Amino acid sequence: MMVSATYICPVRGLASLEPPEPDRLGRVARVAKNLGLERLLLPVLEESLLKTSRAKVSYLEGLIKDLDQVAEAEVTAWLIAPAYRVLGLDWVPPHLVKAVRDPKAGRVFLEGRLRNLWAYNWWNDLSILQKRIKNFRELVAAVSGHPALTGWLIMDRALEWSRPDTEVADLVLKSYVAEIRERDENGSIYMGLSWSELLEPEMAQALAQQVDGLRICGFESLPPGLDKPANLAGELLMAGYMGVMAQWIFGRPIEVEIGWGFLDKAGSLEETLEAGKRLAGQGLAGVTWLSLIDPEPRLHTQPPWGQRPGLERVGLLGQDLDPKDWVESLLKEIRTTKIRCEVNDFIELSPEEYLVDPQTHLFRLWARFPKWN
Repeated sequence: MMVSATYICPVRGLASLEPPEPDRLGRVARVAKNLGLERLLLPVLEESLLKTSRAKVSYLEGLIKDLDQVAEAEVTAWLIAPAYRVLGLDWVPPHLVKAVRDPKAGRVFLEGRLRNLWAYNWWNDLSILQKRIKNFRELVAAVSGHPALTGWLIMDRALEWSRPDTEVADLVLKSYVAEIRERDENGSIYMGLSWSELLEPEMAQALAQQVDGLRICGFESLPPGLDKPANLAGELLMAGYMGVMAQWIFGRPIEVEIGWGFLDKAGSLEETLEAGKRLAGQGLAGVTWLSLIDPEPRLHTQPPWGQRPGLERVGLLGQDLDPKDWVESLLKEIRTTKIRCEVNDFIELSPEEYLVDPQTHLFRLWARFPKWN
């Protein structure tokens, strides 16, 4: 199973809208390789691509220097572009929100500050569609062909930020894929979805066949009626279940984001390793830990870390670049466990029957999912 992690610069963070500091990234990437991580995911915030021409060129040049460091460390990189929700916080450019603030609206990071703003239905605004595709084209043109860059995670959770019509979402996805394929015929293209798409799967089913695979995330929040995992072990089991369900419903290779369970309680190492083994045995394409390294202390109160207690300690690596006590054992278990022969044997209905009442079946099948040996 492919094991990767999202890299958020521990020196610059995300709020500065700068690319990661390259020297620190190079050192961290070498540690990651020694741990057995094969790939780093670098979030690209859309707001970083809306700067003046000179500032945008500087950002893209910095991103290329980052990719140089990843290549020298002999790991690979994917870009999350545009990244929407990172460490539980929504990062949006001005053209995706309504101008009026409302304390009842969702929390977003915009223009250097946290604000409460409602989503704007940009999917029906042709000028914004064209602007977003143009920004994406400029990014792809700048970095394509770099030897470290082997894939893209596109439209990450875009279906949640105002719900589009399937036809419009299809148009945007086709445009993004075409921009990549024009310059790179072999790189992987994944689309990012929340587990909540399993409750309304029809749109994602229609889109999924255009990409090489899907990443399922969103385990920081689960629906009422589905018990929140008590610790990291519980989250690993939940991720394995959601991943298997997504693989069955959408018919594509699935990766899952993990790590939220570590915020609440690590649990016993024995229990965590057993859960990691169960997750790895489900036949998924890979897992991505939600943050590779803890930030410097001065960033602890800044977005996104200041939004949730303990988020500054969720990295696989501490600030000293040493792995947390449990990390090496867990990653080894995930990398080396063999796939179970019948990963879908707890599902006793057809996809068509599931679509009649997804919410009932998603909860019901979780009770049937084999969690422990």
